[in-house]
Order: sequence, then C-alpha cells, then structure tokens
Amino acid sequence: MEKQTIQAFLTVANYHLLEQQMNKILQTLATTKDKNVILAVRGIVDSEITAKLALSAEEAQLIEQLFNVRDRAQGEEYLEQLKSYVLPFKAVTTSTLKNLFKKEKKLKLPKLEEIDFQQICYLAWDDPGTHRKYVVIEQNEQLKAIKGTFSNETIKGICAICNRLSDVALFTTSVKGQVVGTFTNYSNYICADSQKCNQHVTDLEKTKAFFERITQ
Repeated sequence: MEKQTIQAFLTVANYHLLEQQMNKILQTLATTKDKNVILAVRGIVDSEITAKLALSAEEAQLIEQLFNVRDRAQGEEYLEQLKSYVLPFKAVTTSTLKNLFKKEKKLKLPKLEEIDFQQICYLAWDDPGTHRKYVVIEQNEQLKAIKGTFSNETIKGICAICNRLSDVALFTTSVKGQVVGTFTNYSNYICADSQKCNQHVTDLEKTKAFFERITQ
C-alpha cells in the first residue's frame, strides 16, 4: 500500500465490509483453482464494494489492492495498513459518559482504555448486577445515550443490529409516550457480545436506523 497521502475516509462499518469481502476471496482461493469461479467471486466482491462505498479515484486505488491479496498473511497485512484510513468512533471520556447518563446514580462505567475505537461502530457495555445495557451511538455528529434491560438468557437468532446469526438476548428499552406518565417498550434480540456485534456491522446506516426506531 502506498504511503498515506489522503485523509481517513472509511467508517468502521466500511472497514468490516472490506474485511468480509476479502475473506470471501481468500475462502474461494483456498477451496478452488477454477479461474472462472475465482473471477466470478471477485466480480461479486467488486459489485458489493461499489454498491456500498462512494470512493474518489484515489481512494478506489487503495481499495483495489484488496484484489491482490493471495493468502491470509497478506490479507492481515492489508487490513492492518487499511486501519490508518479508518475514522474512529468519536472519543469519549468517563466524564462524557456520566454526562450522557445523568440520571444513573450508580453508573457502572466501561474500561475505556481497553477499547479500540477504530473497531467499534457503537459503544456498549453491560452492568450484570442490574441487568442493564448501556449504549452510546453517534448520530448527526452528536453522541446519543440509550439504556435498557438485557436478559441473561441467550438463544441462537438474528441480531437486530448487525443482522447476523449469533447468540442473542432480549434488549428492552422504554420510551416516554405522548401522554404524560405513559411509556412504550421496545424489545429486540441483539448480540449478547457487543464486541462481536460491532465486528459484524457492515452498514452503519442500518445500525443507526435501528437505534432511531427504539428511541422515537
């Protein structure tokens, strides 16, 4: 990959999309030597990327290097270099989180120093003692806080956030209704492991749309 001369332009979800598409190519190379099959898969990958990413000519040249990857080691090197072009999740501090969840008297905070903000589309953590899940997502350049109850029981199912088959649990949020004193509950199955869920997100707009639906 060329020395970086352009600014970061990939969202975390874009990065995960590219990783997913690269894995398709590597899996094909590992299972067949049929040139027609390999060309067909590369064509599908190219279409997926073109449909979901709006790239300048210079950015497209960087992404096209994905098609030169021949093995896992080369793929890992490519992804590592690509990280410098990823726009990280908006930086947060413990003070930021306390301000976002002002009404929480005993807010359990995540270990921010252990989080790679270039690998998450949204920030989420659990408080097992209260069965609560806290979520922070960026919408319209502002951080938005969401909290709800999170079940201990997991099942195999489709996550409402990343739309992948995973171990999911019921996440219930409560939103004030139009009539004073009334509330509307929204229950959805989402990944039990928010870190893995983040790695599965390849379309940030769908993720944002989900959180908008449960906070309206």
